[in-house]
Amino acid sequence: MTTRIFFKLILTLVGLLAVTAIGMQYLVTLVTERSYMDELRRSLETQARIAELSLRAARTGMVERTIDQIAEKSGVRVTLIRSDGSVIADSEADPAAMENHAERPEFVVALNGGTGSDIRLSRTVGREFLYVAIPTTGGALRLALPTPEIDAHTQEIRSNVLRAAVLAVIPIILLAGWLARRVSAQVSEIIRFARDLAQGKFEGERPSLTGGELGQLSRTLESAAQQLRSTFEQVHQERSRFEAAVNGIGEGVLVVGRDKLTVLANPAMQNMFPSEPCSVGEQLNAWSRGEIRFLFEDVFQQGEWRSVDLTTNEPVHRAWKVSCAPITDPSGGVQAAVAVFYDITELEMVDRMRRDFVINVSHELRTPLTAIQGYTETLLDGAIDDAENNRRFLRIIRQNSERLAQLTADLMALSQIEVKAREFSFLPHKVNELLIQAADALQTETRKKQIRITIEPVEEGLQVDCDSEAIRQVLLNLMDNATKYTSQGGSINLGAFLDGDDVCFFVRDTGIGIPQEHIPRLFERFYRVDKARSRALGGTGLGLALVKHLVLAHDGQVRVESEVGKGSTFYFQIPASAAREPAVLGQAVLF
Repeated sequence: MTTRIFFKLILTLVGLLAVTAIGMQYLVTLVTERSYMDELRRSLETQARIAELSLRAARTGMVERTIDQIAEKSGVRVTLIRSDGSVIADSEADPAAMENHAERPEFVVALNGGTGSDIRLSRTVGREFLYVAIPTTGGALRLALPTPEIDAHTQEIRSNVLRAAVLAVIPIILLAGWLARRVSAQVSEIIRFARDLAQGKFEGERPSLTGGELGQLSRTLESAAQQLRSTFEQVHQERSRFEAAVNGIGEGVLVVGRDKLTVLANPAMQNMFPSEPCSVGEQLNAWSRGEIRFLFEDVFQQGEWRSVDLTTNEPVHRAWKVSCAPITDPSGGVQAAVAVFYDITELEMVDRMRRDFVINVSHELRTPLTAIQGYTETLLDGAIDDAENNRRFLRIIRQNSERLAQLTADLMALSQIEVKAREFSFLPHKVNELLIQAADALQTETRKKQIRITIEPVEEGLQVDCDSEAIRQVLLNLMDNATKYTSQGGSINLGAFLDGDDVCFFVRDTGIGIPQEHIPRLFERFYRVDKARSRALGGTGLGLALVKHLVLAHDGQVRVESEVGKGSTFYFQIPASAAREPAVLGQAVLF
């Protein structure tokens, strides 16, 4: 780079110097030649006046001899003419053979009293002369100097001027070379620094220039470098924050250019649609979902915000709310479009559960309230005096009241857990004692149906950190269900075992079993496999939902294995030892 710049500069300078030298040589030569010619004319004029004096002093008949002597001494050609132009004498030709000279330019001026001069080829002797003529008494006198002698002297002047120009240019060229080398090195530094800036290398070596215009340019570039670095870092930070925000949100983001090529797709988008072309550079037309293609095309054409609902059932049901907005340039033209995919599957499920909750609660409350209201009205209408039925009616009212109280208690328990209103006390408890307490609590009900309760052997000294009341309630709810749905003479087994870092409890019965299609929804509120039988047995439909939430409050999980006609086994496992907060459910949803 430095060498190339150096040669460009030196060639430019040498070229300029050469043109300057040639121009100066031409001008100096021209001025010198003119000065020399003027000097020759003045010299010839002086010699002519001296010769004119000599001719005046010459005796009659000695004119031609005097002219020859003057010509010999001065080295010039001498011609004397009369006023009518006839030649009297000439130092190099026969006057008799010469034509009239009255029309010669120099004689025209001289015969009119002035000093004339001219340069031309002599027709008499066939050579070119510089002529100078002056007036004399009765005619004119002319001196002529051959031009070859003038040309030789002029050429010598030109040679001298050229040598002087060369001698003057050589040191200038050397100085120009030194300056070119210095300037090229400085310019190379600036170019290198500018190239580093263009490549984003803001920490490169700065040009070591201080003064002059190049120094000022260097300082300007350094200031620009600092501003560019600051701007670049700011843009990089903004881009990093943007990417972190886009990649961190749960919604899918898809940006498509006007050429229908994918510009950006965040990880959530790729997880939502793993089989669709979401990679950067892929074609929008390759999407199998026509709704997405039409959505982007509509935004490109109209330049306005659009939205569409999208659902799929493969492999499972999912639903999205897709909002698409244009990205415009400063002139207002649409250059791209961005679509945000909101996964509303859970919202739909929550909304459905809310509606089901309202319906179920209304139904569960209406049934006992209707019974209470009906039998109360019957008693008020006179049945209270009916000794045969009044006590039976009152027992029915009491049973439905108890059912309402149990339903209210279960709802309150669920709500307390979900809104973190219930505080749990996690302390170490022996697993075997928890099982024995739960079994003893249901002895009365199991004896009525002649159901045998068996506590299977538990590892000696096995303990678990838990809220004993919550675990006792879980076991009681599971055993209560097992008692209700196990035929007379059946059996219920309780047990627990260590599973890694967890303690896994189980309640196994020999009841009627649960069809497999009902198991996924078994722990939902108010869900019943056999609604009529469940109500007849006094169930509220909230027992298993309460079990699930109490187990979740212990960072645990619950599951069930069942076979119709053979019985069911409910498992729940919780960490044997773990630090927990008083309440663990983070979302309060009372439905």
